[in-house]
Amino acid sequence: MESRLSRLFDNPGTLLAILVAVMISLGSVMVYSASGARAGLENIRVQAQRDSRPEEEYRFHHGTDYFVKQVAWVAIGLLIGGVILKVPVELYEKYAPAILIASFVVLILVLTPLGLESKGAKRWIRLGPLSVQPSEFAKICLVIFMARLMADKREKMRVFRDGLLPTLGVLGCFTVLIILQKDLGTVMLMGAVVGGMWILARVKLKHLAILGIAALPLLGAFILKESYRQNRILAFLNPEKYATTYGYQLNQSLIAVGSGGIVGSGLGLGMQKYHFLSESHTDFIFAIVCEELGLIGAMSILILFFAYIMIGFMISFKSPDYFSGLLAAGLTMIVGFAAFINFFVVLGLAPTKGLALPFFSYGGSSMIANIVTAAILINIANSSLGAQVEEEL
Repeated sequence: MESRLSRLFDNPGTLLAILVAVMISLGSVMVYSASGARAGLENIRVQAQRDSRPEEEYRFHHGTDYFVKQVAWVAIGLLIGGVILKVPVELYEKYAPAILIASFVVLILVLTPLGLESKGAKRWIRLGPLSVQPSEFAKICLVIFMARLMADKREKMRVFRDGLLPTLGVLGCFTVLIILQKDLGTVMLMGAVVGGMWILARVKLKHLAILGIAALPLLGAFILKESYRQNRILAFLNPEKYATTYGYQLNQSLIAVGSGGIVGSGLGLGMQKYHFLSESHTDFIFAIVCEELGLIGAMSILILFFAYIMIGFMISFKSPDYFSGLLAAGLTMIVGFAAFINFFVVLGLAPTKGLALPFFSYGGSSMIANIVTAAILINIANSSLGAQVEEEL
């Protein structure tokens, strides 16, 4: 028994797989809890529309609709993840330029008539009956290419022109394509991830400080360009003043968090999901966790993400080569930074941004992308373990 446990802890990939399974399971339960009420309220609206225009056809929602769809996305993600586990890590390094170009092409297609617009943003592409958000997968592609480029320029990363500047140019191209989709949250997330990879690649802190200072005016310009971004900043600075307007979502989130107490109201018994908190099953699902499972449930989720980050960096440090190490670190930071930005938004510690909580929020593209991210990490861990066994033999 003891030897089995020791073998389990010797392979961080196995630990990560178990952790991801736990997170997906808990996330699916919370999606069911948060979305059942939403489906019921949508049925009331549909009934009203049918009564006013009986000749139209309307689809009524079952309480398990969102849960069933989420499980379907998980199943698709696991199938893709199973394929990813069979792909040699060396192929990511070899085909990194092609992977990045393909992702940029798809991001461009989003901006054409093929793209779908929702809530004033154009971020999706229709694939038959499904809609996919390419930026979720482009984040992975960007990290793969950045790891390749930084590995190729390993000895030059401390030189601004020869090392940092080429990677900055790639990040700039990614930023432009995502900004055109009105997705500042993803830009900020990937800026933080690439910044973390720069630090690991030993870029001079002086260069990073200059970039950070130069980025502030650009960030300010992006915020000032859109009135809804300005309103979010105002709501963040004074949520009580704008509780019924710009800060409504944040205010309702804080009510959910505060009403949970230590043990919460009980699974399924929260009230904020009854259309008080409109994104309760997506970006603000952590608020429902706080309301229904209390401080204990919230801290449990935090511990799970801390464990994910620790295991991810363990895989990075044990990686068999420099490229794999950077890739593992970048992929870990995608999930880790996204999770904690989401926590900060829900708790009112950061302005509202449309970033999902990995493995928990409802959404197909996000779920599949997160599973793919974890699968690549597990693959790197398995490759590292295989290399270690070969050395021992």
